[in-house]
Amino acid sequence: MSQTYTSSHRIVGLFAHPDDELSVGGTLARYAAGGAQVTLVCATRGEAATIYSPPEYGATRENLGQIRTGELQCCCAALGITDLRWMDWPDGGVAGIDREEAIAAVVKLLREVRPQVMLTHPANGGYPHPDHIAVHEIALAAWYAAAEPGYRPDLGPAVEVAKLYARVIPQSFFESSPAFAEFRISLNGEQLRFFSTPDDEITAVMDVAAWSEKRVAGWECHKSQHNPEGMFSQVSDEVQRAFVSREYLQLLAHRLAAAPQRETDLFAGLEPDDDKEVALVDSGGLSARLMAALRARRGYLTIYQHYLRHRPKPEFVELLQTLVDDTQDATAQLSSALRRLDRSPLQAGAHEKLLGQGLSRHGMLSKLNFMIVGMEKSLQWYASQLTQGDPPEVNAIWEALSEAEKRHLKLTKTLLAAMERSGGTGRDED
Repeated sequence: MSQTYTSSHRIVGLFAHPDDELSVGGTLARYAAGGAQVTLVCATRGEAATIYSPPEYGATRENLGQIRTGELQCCCAALGITDLRWMDWPDGGVAGIDREEAIAAVVKLLREVRPQVMLTHPANGGYPHPDHIAVHEIALAAWYAAAEPGYRPDLGPAVEVAKLYARVIPQSFFESSPAFAEFRISLNGEQLRFFSTPDDEITAVMDVAAWSEKRVAGWECHKSQHNPEGMFSQVSDEVQRAFVSREYLQLLAHRLAAAPQRETDLFAGLEPDDDKEVALVDSGGLSARLMAALRARRGYLTIYQHYLRHRPKPEFVELLQTLVDDTQDATAQLSSALRRLDRSPLQAGAHEKLLGQGLSRHGMLSKLNFMIVGMEKSLQWYASQLTQGDPPEVNAIWEALSEAEKRHLKLTKTLLAAMERSGGTGRDED
C-alpha cells in the first residue's frame, strides 16, 4: 500500500543526463504517485551521447539534444513527474563550467522549490563519468550554500534541505551478479566500471516493485540510448527484475538530530512544511512599496558593513553585526515577496541619498545618532504599511521588520547612552 503524501512533501532530483533519472526511477514514481511534489533537474541535454537507435528513429548528431529532450519529457510522463527543469550545461563538459555560477543556479532552484529531500549522483559518479562527478560536487556545495542566509540573498530566502541522498548499488548485488560487476561502459576510449557501496553504508532501501513497470516504461522512452550490448544484456531476467524492484540510497548529508538508520521512506523523521510560496497580486502599489523597503534595507546594509570595516570599538562591533545579520534576513524576505509579484529584486538597487548621508558620518556618536533617526523613521513607515490592506503574508513581513527595528532602536539607544555617560569622544579607532 502506497504512503499518502501532499504537495508540501517535496523532492528535487539533480542528475547529469537524460536517462540518469532512472537510477531512482521507481523512487521518483513512488513519491509522485503518492502525491509528493517531485522536481527533476537535468544538467545537460545529452547532446554528446552515443546514438544507439536505428536510422529510422531519426536521431542524428545534429539533433540529438532535441531528441533526448523529448525522450526525458516522455520518461517524466511515464513516471508521473510534472516538474522538469534544465540547467543546459554542456554534455561532457560540466566539469569545465564556471563552478560558482553552477552552484548559484542550483541554490536558486532549491530556494524556489524548498524541498525536504534532494537526490543526486554519488561522489564516484556511480561510474566515473566526469559529468556525474561534477554534478555531485555542485549538488553538495549548493546543498550547503542554499542554507546560508549570507550567500547570495538575491537568490531567495535561505532553505535548509533536510536530507541529501545519492543512488548507489550495494556490494551484495555485485556479488550475486558477477556479469553485472564485470560490465564496462565505453566513454572516450576508456572502459569505465560501476562502483559498489558496502551494504552497511546504505541508508535507504526503497521497495519500488509496484512502480517497476513505470520505470521500465520510462526506459522505453530513451530509445536513442538502447545499447544492445548494454548493462543488462548479459544478466538474467531475474537479476533485471531485482534491480528495478529495489533502489538503494546513501545519505550524503543531513540536518537531523541524529543520522537515520536503515530507512524505507525518505521523508521518515521529517515534518512537511506548508511554506510553498504562491503568487501575490500587485494591488495598492505593493511592488513599489516593497521595492522602496528593499532599497532602504540595502542602503543600511551597506552603511553598517562600511562602519564595521573602520575598526570600531568592540561594543559597537557587536551591535553592527546584529544589524548586518538582521538586515540580510530582511532583504531576503523582501526579495522573496517581489519575486512572487514577478518583479526582480535586482531592480531595487540601494538608496543613494541614504548612502551619502550614512557614509559621510565620522565618529561613533555621530553614527549612532544617524542610525537612531533612521530607525525611528523606518518604524513610522512600517506602521503606515500595516494600514494598506496588504495580504496577510505581506503584513507579516512589515510586522517582522518593525519588531526587528524596535530591537535595533533599543540596542542603539542603550549604546549611545553608555557612550554619553562615559564621556567618550566616540571617535573611530582608525
